[in-house]
Amino acid sequence: MESNVIQYLIVLFVYFVGMLVLGFWFNKKAHSEKDYFIAKDKLGAAVIGFSYSATQMSGSTFMGSVGQKSVIGYSLMPAGIASASAPWFTYVLLGERIRKLSDRLKSVTISDIFEARYYSKFVGIVTCIIMLCAFIPMISAQFQAAAVAFEVILGVPYLVGLFIFGIVVILYTTVGGMLAVAWTDLIQGILMIIGFMILAPIVLYATGGFSEMNIKYGEINPEGMALIGAMSPLWVISSFIVWGFFQIGGAPASVTRFLIPKDDKTLKKALIYSISFQSLMYICAAIIAIGGAVILPNLEKADMLVPTLIFEYLHPVFGGIVLAAVLGAMMSTIDSILLLAGSLVTVNIVPKITKKQLDTSKRLKIGKISTLVIGLLAILIAIDPPAAIFWVVTMSFSIMASAFTFPLLLGIWWPRATKEGGIAGIIGGVVSCIVWYILGYIEYQSFSIWIGGIWPAVFGSMVSLVLVTVVSYLTKPAPQEVIDTFFDDILIDKPLANEVVNAQKG
Repeated sequence: MESNVIQYLIVLFVYFVGMLVLGFWFNKKAHSEKDYFIAKDKLGAAVIGFSYSATQMSGSTFMGSVGQKSVIGYSLMPAGIASASAPWFTYVLLGERIRKLSDRLKSVTISDIFEARYYSKFVGIVTCIIMLCAFIPMISAQFQAAAVAFEVILGVPYLVGLFIFGIVVILYTTVGGMLAVAWTDLIQGILMIIGFMILAPIVLYATGGFSEMNIKYGEINPEGMALIGAMSPLWVISSFIVWGFFQIGGAPASVTRFLIPKDDKTLKKALIYSISFQSLMYICAAIIAIGGAVILPNLEKADMLVPTLIFEYLHPVFGGIVLAAVLGAMMSTIDSILLLAGSLVTVNIVPKITKKQLDTSKRLKIGKISTLVIGLLAILIAIDPPAAIFWVVTMSFSIMASAFTFPLLLGIWWPRATKEGGIAGIIGGVVSCIVWYILGYIEYQSFSIWIGGIWPAVFGSMVSLVLVTVVSYLTKPAPQEVIDTFFDDILIDKPLANEVVNAQKG
């Protein structure tokens, strides 16, 4: 046992040192806030594509999501399919538009785009507050997942694992910025692929193959074999929509990657990498979830399925690689969210509070301090963590999806959207999402079962859509300069553009 732990620790030590070296290496290459926060025009398609997907796939993919699939069964599989297809929605509906707009607006954060489109500093502040409030529990959930993995596999005390992991990821993110984050995401993404491609065949072999695996799973969880099993049809449909389409608003750290590419060609190539990466990962995740439930039917905590499989079925060297992949999934989410959180404080909050123009060195210093402080706060919360990983991440995701999906989508595609409509959609989406969670808890004493089977992200987003549309039609149209900035490449003929806008005014 002690020998096995040493081998695990050696693999992880090499991995952590490598991440830190990259962080300090790229620290020398960040000369401006754009270099530090978004590495504008400095990353290729493969790095952007892997970074987008690695950010989207957090500890919940390896632990929470796999664990929940093992319990719920095939009713949750559409969520995996939707997650694999999420890049189609975000790249196609947002990618090119966000990239072009970021060039025009000189944007560093996604809040810059919200503020410019809805011509309101209030909108910029509100979007920052919502993201920061959602980010901290999401980061804490990743820290929790990492510390538990250390505890289960290596026997390392929870708090020791938490602080080792937390310090490493906070340090390389704070020091290296987006260049370090994106390149470490690429490495972590490759490790994720290797890790799941090692574990999935072993699990499948241990169950006796696909047919035998499903027969055995049907014996221990008959309801889990049905696409519409214990969950209602609307629950299944909602989960598919949420983890696919609603990545548009629910994953701003991933969407921030669209601020980086230098041209559309790079963006389209990045999409291919993202789709390929995520499709492979979620196929393997499905096999591990169902097969793992067969192999370990009496596991007390579903979140512990992957760590337990690693410990019991893999040689320590291979187990160390898979564990590094699991930790990499968490790191890639934490580093991206941390960096975006730091950029929101530096670019969108501090200048409005101080009302001063700071030079580059001061902005970079504030960015690094903000990133460090937010990371440490998330660690403190993770010391005494809340409920299951999957549902903590889901709740934070749902709030952001409700707030941002349609105000962002309509904001960049619909000229008639107004400031008042955007504000109503953002705030109304958050409030209705939270209310839906509360009503579900009152009815079922659970945050994972909702009235009518409708996910809070879907309900909140639908309310947001109605509010943006109705309030926009009832209020004065956006100023012409906003229309020109956001839509002159869509409404190419200027007289025609004015005619369309005037028609909408009427």
